Amino acid sequence: MPTLASALRFQSLLEADPVVRTAPEGGLDRGIRWVHSSEVLAIAPLLRGGEVLLTGGTALLALGDAGRKEYVESLAARDVAALAVETTGWDAAALEALAEAAAHAGLTLVELRRVVRFVDVAEEINSAIVNRQARIQSVVDGISRRIAEHIATRGPELPAILRLAADGLDARVRLTGHDGSLHEAGDGKAEGAQPDPGSPPRSAETAIAVGGYVAARLVIESDSADDDLLSSAANRLSEVLALALAQSFHPSADQVAEGRLVQAVLDGAPRTAVGRLWAGTALAPGPACVVLALPLGPATAHEAALRRAAPQAAAGTWGRGRILLVPLAGADPLGRRGGLVRALSESTRAMPVRCAVGPLVWDGTGAHESFTEARDLLDEAAEQPGIVDVSAQFGHRVDRHLEAAAFVPVHVRSALGRVQDWDRRHGTPLVETLARWLDFGCNATATAARLHIERQTLHKRLSKSFELLGGDPRTTGEVFALHVAVRVALLEAGLA
Repeated sequence: MPTLASALRFQSLLEADPVVRTAPEGGLDRGIRWVHSSEVLAIAPLLRGGEVLLTGGTALLALGDAGRKEYVESLAARDVAALAVETTGWDAAALEALAEAAAHAGLTLVELRRVVRFVDVAEEINSAIVNRQARIQSVVDGISRRIAEHIATRGPELPAILRLAADGLDARVRLTGHDGSLHEAGDGKAEGAQPDPGSPPRSAETAIAVGGYVAARLVIESDSADDDLLSSAANRLSEVLALALAQSFHPSADQVAEGRLVQAVLDGAPRTAVGRLWAGTALAPGPACVVLALPLGPATAHEAALRRAAPQAAAGTWGRGRILLVPLAGADPLGRRGGLVRALSESTRAMPVRCAVGPLVWDGTGAHESFTEARDLLDEAAEQPGIVDVSAQFGHRVDRHLEAAAFVPVHVRSALGRVQDWDRRHGTPLVETLARWLDFGCNATATAARLHIERQTLHKRLSKSFELLGGDPRTTGEVFALHVAVRVALLEAGLA
């Protein structure tokens, strides 16, 4: 994919007179997945990472420094490649504050000093991205076709398969066993390929899974092929090599032990039994979580993708899908789990697979609890690809259970009845405003940004709500009860 530095040289963007105000180390060299334009301030949850976001800046300027800081941090948290802002009408102080916030958040900020048609910028760069992806797909398809023809006539000979891949990619290809021993290697030179003397060799690595076990690891290195091509080829070759290794592979004693442990977790075996089995593996004891993966199509590349995201996990078969038991021992287990969710999102992107990441259990012998929670959420929306973070869904699940409890409607009406009546009579969104305000810890700036309204408008809504409620819930001691009531009310209204 094109880098941010190369995108800044596209004619449509040059016409905006762009200036990089701040960029983290390597920020200009990172690849761009797509270019979007939006004036929506709460856009971050809709992004997947790697995008360049173009914005006219008017709504952003109206937020104030605190709101702009939160906006920038939300984009950085989604791993956006860059924010490009048209700064017509901005004063130097506001621009400097925005640049400082972006630098602190690690987000690349590009100032666009002239007004341009964002549709032209997006069309030019996105077309280049699509065309490049098509060329990569053509190369990988050609290699796959030659390998398939070879297998059809001569069988799954590993040396020949690796040589074909190496020649097609102008790369060095190695296949190592799960114990690190070298199986086979190939070294090729694609016709007309020229290495770049100024850059280090690029590489891609993936696990080859057979029957749920890691049978081997594939490493591709090249001085001339780019990262996207190597990554795409590694994903495709992982499926071919899994078939080639299927007849000769036998799991190691460690892998068998891990398989027994995973089965015990699935069966809900007593903790003492799980502990004994755990001690017989190389997995670090302590905190852990379970990941369930349900393929939504015939492709098997998700096996390698799961292993990339959790290379130290024990794996097994669960129903129609796969289970990973992921140890999280060490510093900051919760942070490690968050990193796992992000790694799974990245490695399975655009794949026909749905994953659920169960909650952390502080003692891995209780991993069956993580499994059951992951299974329940996976079953709720099993037809849609993507990653479900069970812990992130906790509040929403509690809301749904509360809504179904017989005693809840009376209390919701008692707490919110006058506010709901006012909304119905006047068409106002006071209940939703209260909900967002409470969701953001009573932070007015964040709430206004989420609702895309001015702070003054927010304060008017809150003042009317407090009048109808009989006082500010922060002083009446009713914050928790009110929060529960508004969350249930939003569910009933279909707004949660």
